[in-house]
Amino acid sequence: MLGAVALLVQPQAPWIERMYSNGAYPVWERAVFPITNFVPWSLGDPAALAGVAAILWLIVRFARRRVRRIAHVGALLLNCAAIVGLYAVWFELSWAWNYARAPLETRVQYDPGRLTPKAAAALQARAISQMNALARTAHARATLPLDLAALRAAWLPAVQRAGDTWAPLVGAAKPTVADPFMLATGTEGFINPFTLNVATASDLFWFERPFDYAHEWSHVAAYAREDEANYLAIVTCLRSRDPAVQYAGWFALFLYLPQKRHYAHREFVPLVWQDFAALRRRNARHINVVLAHWSWRTYNVYLKSNRIAAGIANYDEVTRLMLGVPLDSQGLPIAR
Repeated sequence: MLGAVALLVQPQAPWIERMYSNGAYPVWERAVFPITNFVPWSLGDPAALAGVAAILWLIVRFARRRVRRIAHVGALLLNCAAIVGLYAVWFELSWAWNYARAPLETRVQYDPGRLTPKAAAALQARAISQMNALARTAHARATLPLDLAALRAAWLPAVQRAGDTWAPLVGAAKPTVADPFMLATGTEGFINPFTLNVATASDLFWFERPFDYAHEWSHVAAYAREDEANYLAIVTCLRSRDPAVQYAGWFALFLYLPQKRHYAHREFVPLVWQDFAALRRRNARHINVVLAHWSWRTYNVYLKSNRIAAGIANYDEVTRLMLGVPLDSQGLPIAR
């Protein structure tokens, strides 16, 4: 019953902003981070698997009964429902209430009049220009490890300007048993909502990793919507002083912008074409089309059930934020 209530009844956005996203949730995030960061693997894995194991144990115990009565069936269903309900409450209270947070544009300046085809074309032209200009320097730094401290220094002011009144604690991604599934479905990263662990796919390229880290960190920072996590990740990368991180930001932004049907070879320098080709080869080698289709359809339903009406199309709505939110001289969204 409590699980159903937690899933179906959510407080209003003003209460969420004040009492949860900038109230109780930061207390939980700061409490759990020292524990999950200390463990060398994703603590969310055993947290999730424990629930699956408990339900399987109930089913096996029921199957071994010599005599099965209606009361036994009812007990099995109630016990399974209790476990699911427990996880539903944990899911909502530990992170998912952030889906009820008011959109980012209610806290920063946003002008829908800036959303024009001309502005989108200009942003795409700028992204291409920046990718081409940064490609050589960025590739020269491709083998260097990602400086997470520097990335966080570029990221923190962005999430605080967008509405956080606290400083989230974030760190390196953790290995996860879900990695084979991520490779097969093209999932680049996720956070476990039960323990707030960040996980990224093991096949990410260097020019994807900065964006994906900042994206998942933004989820940890109480930005549940995918367009907002994308936006904050791009802003973070473009604010960085590292040309490899800047390149990652422009590269990610370009992929989310409306695309032309064909690009002339001269529009990108060879190193950029090389990165496009690397993505195609990686996806062709790893992605299982049927599994990926099923996975993304499921996630589409999940997002819609959590008040994200656009479903997985919400990822692409980052274009709306990039065009509609003006940035100041520091590359940060301008607060209302």
